[in-house]
Amino acid sequence: MKKIMMLLVLFSFSLLYGNPFSSDGVPQEEFQARLLPGSGPAAQQARKLIIEVESYTTVEEVKQLIQIFHDSGYDQFRGALKGTQKGTVRPVGGRGVKINLNAAQSKPTDDGRTVILVGDSQTWSLDTSYRYDSRFPFLLIELELNQKGRGSGKIYVQADITLTSDGNIELSSYGSPPKQLFGVAVRD
Repeated sequence: MKKIMMLLVLFSFSLLYGNPFSSDGVPQEEFQARLLPGSGPAAQQARKLIIEVESYTTVEEVKQLIQIFHDSGYDQFRGALKGTQKGTVRPVGGRGVKINLNAAQSKPTDDGRTVILVGDSQTWSLDTSYRYDSRFPFLLIELELNQKGRGSGKIYVQADITLTSDGNIELSSYGSPPKQLFGVAVRD
């Protein structure tokens, strides 16, 4: 019981005074991408997105979130995850709202890296077909970048995630097909 109370106090403190897990030495990164909004005439107008990463989620943070889930349950886990601010996604011009990112990880691959970004699933959508589904409470963005910082990506508007014991965040399942991102690049 003391352990649960300590974890809740720690996350309450982080909500008031900032994230105690911020990654020192990890520079802020910005990415740009283009998203085709859907079918029909509007599909010809790609929307530009700016993705800002303030800090990356550490292995220790993931393990603490797993521990909160096991000790206190799903609601406390979601509260703790929502209490972290790792960055934002915002469309440039046109419709759309800024989305807060609650988790961000960058993992090396053979020819570059993969960046995983997680926020809350919400009505932010460039089309009108969105319906919230509690089985898929997250928005997940996956960016595949080469050594030069260029590539492609996907947005899963309705997704579920898995936190692994080795500290990774992974896509578990999704409720609607991903939207493709084109022209993904690290902004200088």
